[in-house]
Amino acid sequence: MDPMTTSVLARCEGFAVHTPAARVGTVEEVRLAGEEGPAALTVRAGLLGTWRLIVPVDQVLQVSARERKIVLRPGALLAGPRP
Repeated sequence: MDPMTTSVLARCEGFAVHTPAARVGTVEEVRLAGEEGPAALTVRAGLLGTWRLIVPVDQVLQVSARERKIVLRPGALLAGPRP
């Protein structure tokens, strides 16, 4: 991942998260891996935002700071819902 993308991901709370087909949710928290930068994103998902998904940053396909939007890779592996 290039340094510019890593920099934007490090401060992407509130960004919308999408797959190529649909909106998933909103970034609630960025989980850091020490000095390496972001390791995963905690995403609020579900109709009422009641699910928490952990998304490893290697599943991110595209980040747009201007649109405040993250697009995940097709078939992105999510660590699973967390209540």
